[in-house]
Amino acid sequence: MKISPLKLINANVITLHPDMPKVESIIIKDGKIEGLNQNLLSAKTIDLKGSTIVPGFIDAHYHLSNLGKFLENFNLVGIDSPQKIVNLIRKNLSNFPKGTWILGRGWDQSLWENNKFPLAKVLDNISIDHPISLTRIDGHAIWVNKRARQISGFEESLDFTAGGEVINNCIFIDNAMDSIEKYIPKQTENDVKRFIEKGIKQTVSNGITGIHDAWQDSLIVTSIQSLIKQDNFPIRCYGMLNGNDKEFLKPWFQNGILKNNRYTIRAVKAFMDGALGSRGACLFDEYNDDCGNFGLILLSKDEFDKLANNCYNHGFQLCTHAIGDKGNKLVLDTYEKYLCGKNDKRWRVEHAQMVRDEEIPQFVKNDILPSMQPSHCTSDMRWMEQRIGNKRIHRISRWKSFLNAGLKIPGGSDCPIEKGNPILEFFSAVTRKSPDNPNVESWQAQEKVSRIEALKMLTTWAAYGGFDEHRRGKILPGYDADLTILSQDITTCSERDILNTEILMTFVDGELVYKK
Repeated sequence: MKISPLKLINANVITLHPDMPKVESIIIKDGKIEGLNQNLLSAKTIDLKGSTIVPGFIDAHYHLSNLGKFLENFNLVGIDSPQKIVNLIRKNLSNFPKGTWILGRGWDQSLWENNKFPLAKVLDNISIDHPISLTRIDGHAIWVNKRARQISGFEESLDFTAGGEVINNCIFIDNAMDSIEKYIPKQTENDVKRFIEKGIKQTVSNGITGIHDAWQDSLIVTSIQSLIKQDNFPIRCYGMLNGNDKEFLKPWFQNGILKNNRYTIRAVKAFMDGALGSRGACLFDEYNDDCGNFGLILLSKDEFDKLANNCYNHGFQLCTHAIGDKGNKLVLDTYEKYLCGKNDKRWRVEHAQMVRDEEIPQFVKNDILPSMQPSHCTSDMRWMEQRIGNKRIHRISRWKSFLNAGLKIPGGSDCPIEKGNPILEFFSAVTRKSPDNPNVESWQAQEKVSRIEALKMLTTWAAYGGFDEHRRGKILPGYDADLTILSQDITTCSERDILNTEILMTFVDGELVYKK
């Protein structure tokens, strides 16, 4: 679709380019930035009346389909007791035909009075007719009822040693989740397209112009391609393919990467360990609050080596989830075997949440990118000392340490695990405070980043993480006209006022895709 030239005037433009410190207007033509501080009489003009323009936000770790699915199922985020979850589901039980699965997401036992996983009887008492599966907020555990266990044929004596665990006969962690989830009715392409469309609406309303979708199967890929053909996919997507499915990956390795104006596939997603919240992140030393538990390894050394070898030989970027300090070390050692020092492969460690001092040089030596989500830190900090003890706290979310070592950090949110709001990510990065409790002291303040660094995490460095730094992530002539209009300048306003920032408009390819 041809879009008429557009001029944005009376703006405070943050270009993120040092040679362009003062810009007040932008000319957009054919989806590109045509000029800065120039005049074009024939262009349609929008007077922004002092609003701030930043490069379009790019969320470097996102789950678009899961966001749409989350919006359709029970939202359990923030509920402070298991009984309140039971009451919520029971209240709405009549809306579900007998025998259908009841799904929800977002519960967090650390918000409950005893901070413990629930017993099986809590959920078993809701219904004998409906299987129920409720996903923990981090996506690394499910809480299921008796009917779901019956359908799956689960036996209490089963031992999940291959990267999974079952607690209280109702909490299935990491690889153990598959023993339940494979019995949940499969989604259709229409389901996934609906999820994606719902997710996109929320995404653009948060000022996000591009996402790195951190796990895509064949259904997600075909759904996005279909929506693009229908001209119904108004954002950019950088896809990471499901690294667990060898048959799915074969044709991709044979045929190579996909790249067009809206959709790129050149990455593969793997999982090394679980999450700290469900005690599945792999640690060198045992959990402070769970004696003898060192977490889980979800991928064998041999399997991971084969995947890394395929990615390296076929030109795919490898992006591996690693949260615990040992989980990160295992990933780094395999990466180093193939990268062998300086390179431009841009292999990533997704989350890199807990890293020892001695591993930071390994990131630098092999040009490995720590892809990080600031709100993970500020969501988890309230229970972190309980989980790992005081002596290891300094290993958590080491943004400034990575930057001081010369690394770039692609920033994101891991939405829908977090809210997917770049303003909240920005606030978390520059303050190390929870947006829900901004009046406390900064947590591990030595790892705070500057406001420009935080903005680069969500724009310039996120673009770099997807090999797009020459066309996105800055505001310069010739770059894609992906822009986010803010109600104020987040680089200069008061710290507290950052949270009051509104998204006024979102442009992708010079097209207005959201307006407040």
